Amino acid sequence: MKGIFWGFFLIFINFYVTINGHTLNLLPTFAGYILLYRAAGELLGESGRFGKLRPFAVAVAIYTGILWVGDLLGVTGANWLSTLLELAALAVALYISWSVIQAILEMETHYGTDLNGTSARTAWFVLLAAQIAGTLGGLLLDALALMALIALLVGIIWFLAALWKCAGLYDGLPPKDAGLENL
Repeated sequence: MKGIFWGFFLIFINFYVTINGHTLNLLPTFAGYILLYRAAGELLGESGRFGKLRPFAVAVAIYTGILWVGDLLGVTGANWLSTLLELAALAVALYISWSVIQAILEMETHYGTDLNGTSARTAWFVLLAAQIAGTLGGLLLDALALMALIALLVGIIWFLAALWKCAGLYDGLPPKDAGLENL
């Protein structure tokens, strides 16, 4: 479950260095999706949703990897096609994160314990609202875009904190084969 947290950490947290017009993200987004893919593979037995999100994680990892190399080489630019692709990638990213939240909620039901899924779901809705407001705000008003950026930052921190707590609670669960079935 910690792999899920670290995957989203790399997806949401970006540090850029620009040298001679070439940009390098020191924490590449595609690495986050690769971590999500691996972590979802480790959690396949916990929820079927982890298996369903894996192909989408690979697709977004490839897409963001291509963007990372393009930014590094200075060959990417803004046009209508890149805008459409970004919106599609955002939709897939939202699907992936929603699937993780739903899987956590399913695990809560399965184990009969709180894994902080409700807080993670609320944080996801904050992220969704901030993404929508930011996208619309970028088209309409700069002030709305700034407010959406602040809300997005709050949502990211909340979401990551909720996932970290989920991972800690999951790690504290007794193993499935703890021998309790013999009692």
